[in-house]
Amino acid sequence: MMQDTSKGHVIKAGAIPLRQFRNAIILPDGKKPIPLGSGVITALLGEGGMANVYEIWNSQLEVHRAVKLLHPNCSEESKQRFQTEIKITAKLHHPNIIEIHGVGEWNGLPLIEMEKIDGYTLENLIFERGALPLTICTSIGIMISRALKYAHNQVYVIYGKQYHGVIHRDLKPSNIMVCKDGTVKLMDFGIARPTDASIHTTDGSILGTMQYLSPEQLEGKEPDVRTDIYSLGTTLYEVLTGVQAFPERNVSKLMMNKIRNEYKPLDEFSIKIPPRLKRLIHKCMIHDREKRIASAGQLCSELEKIHKSLTLDTPEQTIKQLITQPTSEKVIVSARRRIPYRGIAIGLACVAAAVAVVMTAAQIRSNGRQRHISEQAASAERPAAPQPPPLAAQPAPSQPDRLEGKTEGTHTERSAKTAVASPVPRRSTPAPRQQKSFADMMMERHGTNDMLEIMVAEYNRGNFLNASNAFKMLSADQAQAPKAIIYNMRTLSALGQTAQLRQLLTSTTLSDGEVYLEKAKLAYHDGRVSEAVRLLEESLRSPRLYMDSEKLRREIYYYHALCATAHFDANPTESSYKGALDAWWQVRNELRTSPAHKYNQTAVDETQRIGEKYRNAKLAKLEIQNSKSKIQNQQ
Repeated sequence: MMQDTSKGHVIKAGAIPLRQFRNAIILPDGKKPIPLGSGVITALLGEGGMANVYEIWNSQLEVHRAVKLLHPNCSEESKQRFQTEIKITAKLHHPNIIEIHGVGEWNGLPLIEMEKIDGYTLENLIFERGALPLTICTSIGIMISRALKYAHNQVYVIYGKQYHGVIHRDLKPSNIMVCKDGTVKLMDFGIARPTDASIHTTDGSILGTMQYLSPEQLEGKEPDVRTDIYSLGTTLYEVLTGVQAFPERNVSKLMMNKIRNEYKPLDEFSIKIPPRLKRLIHKCMIHDREKRIASAGQLCSELEKIHKSLTLDTPEQTIKQLITQPTSEKVIVSARRRIPYRGIAIGLACVAAAVAVVMTAAQIRSNGRQRHISEQAASAERPAAPQPPPLAAQPAPSQPDRLEGKTEGTHTERSAKTAVASPVPRRSTPAPRQQKSFADMMMERHGTNDMLEIMVAEYNRGNFLNASNAFKMLSADQAQAPKAIIYNMRTLSALGQTAQLRQLLTSTTLSDGEVYLEKAKLAYHDGRVSEAVRLLEESLRSPRLYMDSEKLRREIYYYHALCATAHFDANPTESSYKGALDAWWQVRNELRTSPAHKYNQTAVDETQRIGEKYRNAKLAKLEIQNSKSKIQNQQ
């Protein structure tokens, strides 16, 4: 294990990053009034992949401000991007762009001090309220396009050179603040760059949130101002519908959807949107940027016209009215069902045919009745025919009765009985109801015959046995699909079917972080600690298909700590003791925002246990050394 105690840098054991237990720079948790920037910390506002944001109180000015502090383990490239953000944002002064008040350092880490926004991120607003009203969409679009128009045309000097315009490159709901006074502000220029140059970027790298990135960014092409137009279009789409235009979480599928520009058009949502606004947002999201809205100024002008056709209030007044209103029920916009015109036409034709048949039958019956009446009238006019003398009554042969099984009288007697009182027919025994098969029940419940999707849905509901049965109904090819393998693995683990799980993990060659993690867990429980560590390293390096990256990383760190502890228990040296401490510290650092998580308590318990064991081992070693010294002195 490499150590660098002078700067508190990230250190590594194999491929698993571990922060130094001692001399590491631990960022404030926001609970203590630690001096930061021009004031003292009063709260932790947020944590990102590159920096933490704190609220501070400046007692001299008696104002709250926000401070963005870089993480100590960030790469050199991240530090350069942070410095670029400081320099670029400091040059931008606009009502719809967050204001920078100063820069500085804390324990050698760079920071930006900026205005503290009293409001919410647009991401949180959509999460809490769902789809937002049309006027809110136009209001947000107007104010952000104003900010972009200013930024795209700003002339400034950075690194001793004059540049024209700034491309944000990471415009999304989480980077838009909606203030309680009705103002909307654009923030986080962390990967912004001048329109005519590239500063501190790595060739071939993709920076930003993929759901909102433009196709040219994903294809590695040079961005321009229309890149921000595309991202704003996807953001306004989400404001109107409450859902992302590209919700796919699988990276490869997401990239294909973005490149093919495959998203659900606004026409397919059950919400009335002015055609002009729909066309405008769709035009912002066109794959070919040559066909997009050309500039933020043009977009702003169009949005202002649409907004005025919807309300007399200014964008700021519209936003303020929304914020001051009490939160109502979340608005979920459903997809509009397409009208099956062909099916309706066929149904109407069938109804018309049935009506024609009924009318024809009625006409036939009517004609028959008229003919019968005419025949009766004609027979009445003819003289009656002479009647033959009555025959002697002959006993009719007995016949079994079909209902009672008894011998009845003559046919005439049976007819007379029937005329007096018809026997009540015996109620037939109903046929036993056929029980629906498992497949039929599942398909009826989920509205699909895709058994793999049914398996996933049942697993997510916690119906692990149903998920297992659904997997057994997959074809051989379906069962070998990555999604089927991973959800089968999860199901077997949830059901505690270790033997089947072991067989699955032994036979599969799927290279996935979650699969390697599951293999590492089995190796650890089998006592193969070195093999478990190797598999954990492989898990960290491999792509993940269906597991959240934060959850995967947390599990990897936890099992690495268990392996480090097992190594210490087998050989309690100073080196193994420090390795175990570092590992458990990393677990606690990963869970700093989830103090109630069970792994936190395990980390505390194990840290105390191995600390006591190490001290006892040192005392025992010291006693042995003293005993040896006494014996030598006596000799």
